[in-house]
Amino acid sequence: MSWVFLIGAGLAEMMAVFWMGKSKGYQIVKWSILSVGTFALSFYLLSRSLETLPLGLAYSIWVGIGAAGGVVLGMLYLNESRDRWRIFFLLLIIGSVIGLKVVA
Repeated sequence: MSWVFLIGAGLAEMMAVFWMGKSKGYQIVKWSILSVGTFALSFYLLSRSLETLPLGLAYSIWVGIGAAGGVVLGMLYLNESRDRWRIFFLLLIIGSVIGLKVVA
């Protein structure tokens, strides 16, 4: 169940970052509320996953899902740059998260 909490926390983090981008620096109330709410959900789910998973592993995966997912959503829906270097480093993040899971 801890892995379900961790994946959920990562997805909530990803959505929170996306809503934060849509809020234009927390100036649009609707998106700001969604961002803060999903950040809170993300922290709650992360804390539940930490009941059995090691901190270093859980935190790394949580950050990786949130960061990589936020970048992908930004590229797809917020017209952020799709530069090849950006995609390369995004793939490095994803590869690092997978590598941490493999060796942990």
